[in-house]
Amino acid sequence: MVGEIETLDVAHSQSTDSGHSAAVIDLNDPALTSENLNENPEGDSYATPPPLPDGKWRAKLTQLDIKDSKGQPQRYAAFQFPKMNDGKPFLATNVQSTILDASGKHDGFKLTDYWVKTALDRSGNSGVGTILTKLKQTLTPASAASRMEQFLRVLASEPELVVETAWEASCQTCQEAAKKRGDKSPKPFLLGMHRFPQTRTGHDPVVTCPTCKGSVRAQARIAQYHSLDTPHNK
Repeated sequence: MVGEIETLDVAHSQSTDSGHSAAVIDLNDPALTSENLNENPEGDSYATPPPLPDGKWRAKLTQLDIKDSKGQPQRYAAFQFPKMNDGKPFLATNVQSTILDASGKHDGFKLTDYWVKTALDRSGNSGVGTILTKLKQTLTPASAASRMEQFLRVLASEPELVVETAWEASCQTCQEAAKKRGDKSPKPFLLGMHRFPQTRTGHDPVVTCPTCKGSVRAQARIAQYHSLDTPHNK
């Protein structure tokens, strides 16, 4: 009975992880006993794939929940900080970009732009307003709440545009240390794939933090949004 329960638990886990119902397979199935596996000895299924190369990529946009000031996930949330948005409250959400690469090499790569805000910056626009503009949406005068609702309606259709990406190296160890001290979080110490060490096959995403000397792996970040008619990687 215990063995049966364990088997069912494994099957349930597989079904949950894959998103599909797990079929019952006979251990003597010819696909398992007769067909040869042709593994590539040079491959490493545990290796971390390299970050998305710097460039301009076609992408599909979707909304992701953001945690509010109480740590609860919401479609969007309100925040207020003395040194941001002239001390006035603003709204923010998260936006996920899924790369659409016709070559298949980078297709499906996901990038998350955290804290896309209604707060105006020095350009006179906001993150929310900028993305809406690149999506050819009209920005009529509106409250922060109305602008965010417009943004979410547009994202619900999973629109496409061009995202410009760049590698960056940020030291999490140094960021956590600064947080404990109550200091401002340090900025990325390396930005742009061309600034990372050159190798025979490209650029090495692993670099050394100049402050704590720890190893840091580059992450691909969204540097800018562009309209869909912008030339981009195919």
